Amino acid sequence: MEPSTYTGENAAESRDMDAVARFYVKCVLWLGVHDSTFVDAYFGPSAVREEALTVTVTPDRIAGYAGDLLATLDRIDPDRLEGAERTRHAYLRGMVRALEARAGIFAGMSLTFGAEAEALFGVSAPDDDPAWYEELHATLDANLPGSGDLPGRYRAFVESFAVPSERLERVFAAAFAESRRRIAEHLPLPVGEGIDLGYVTGEPWEVCNRYLGSGASLIEVSTDRPVTIDRALLYACHEGYPGHHTMWAIREAALVRDRGWIEHSVVPLASPLVTVGEGAARLGIEIAFSRPDRVRFAEEVLFPLAGLDPAGAVLLDTISTTATDLLFSGNTRVAREYLDGAISREDAYARLRDVLLLAPETAETQLRFIEEFRAYPVVFSEGYRLVRDYVGADGGSPAQRWERFARILTEPVLPGDLIVSGTPG
Repeated sequence: MEPSTYTGENAAESRDMDAVARFYVKCVLWLGVHDSTFVDAYFGPSAVREEALTVTVTPDRIAGYAGDLLATLDRIDPDRLEGAERTRHAYLRGMVRALEARAGIFAGMSLTFGAEAEALFGVSAPDDDPAWYEELHATLDANLPGSGDLPGRYRAFVESFAVPSERLERVFAAAFAESRRRIAEHLPLPVGEGIDLGYVTGEPWEVCNRYLGSGASLIEVSTDRPVTIDRALLYACHEGYPGHHTMWAIREAALVRDRGWIEHSVVPLASPLVTVGEGAARLGIEIAFSRPDRVRFAEEVLFPLAGLDPAGAVLLDTISTTATDLLFSGNTRVAREYLDGAISREDAYARLRDVLLLAPETAETQLRFIEEFRAYPVVFSEGYRLVRDYVGADGGSPAQRWERFARILTEPVLPGDLIVSGTPG
């Protein structure tokens, strides 16, 4: 059995977007058969997935179907739509365009890093600047104790804050509980939502969030390498509250269940949605905790639970924040140079190790991530920049910042909607 071509005839009214959305979801699921990492989460009707997966559709046909859907959307006049439906129309266009590009890549289309970043993630790669990391290195060099090479000093410092394995669970439980408490004061968390925490070995990643639907997530932390105490709040906010779990739980309730917009029941990993999601998740710790609050909570709660001396909390926060900026900015630049053929694999590995200060085994893991996910690192750097600037571009009040952040989590916005020109609305 082969799916029939979606013609989209007479699709001029808002109700026809339901048909577009349903077929779009099937296309995403079809592409997920060829691209095992493409579907990050699906929490829509099981019948839709079962119906889609009764057939196998090639990437070139999926790209063609995406083109048909775009043509259908082009025949819908946004001016005839109500405000919410107009927003939905724009969202579908952006997501279907990205689907068309991703299917095209699997059908053999070749794109440069910059073109891929724009086609899939809706952002431009940062301008090339050979000296981009010098200020970050200088900050680390001025604050790290000891002497000798910077990578060695950095790794020795952070590893001295490793959480003993027998204390890991209680430290993370406290971090997630506090981040949830703070977020619940500002965001409408769905009734019954919750997170299960697990600890695993043998995985290439540090932490992974699997949104399971119905407000539930499984967040797993890898214990193959030492887990330092600064990771606790970072993971809690990025993966949990107000990060990925919060975003998908709220959208499932507000957009899928309340509005019936099925397109939000699937999360394609190569899409402009993920740019917004990763940007919001990275900003999450800054939204939930001011720096003084973050340090105070670490000193008073996390360090004692871990059996560590809280005297190092302030310095660790400075080092961790700088190193995070270094990692996310640097991943994008290394990925672009490597994937565009400007540097060899050996050079890319050396930059990850010596410039981003990653341990050798971590640098190799990161390089494999770049090889598999290609332009994805751009979502961490440029998604964060867009969300950060949108939420706090004009230095508004805390209430205004929360209102803007809530819009990102609850409305179908894409990167272009976050470009600041004056006051965000």
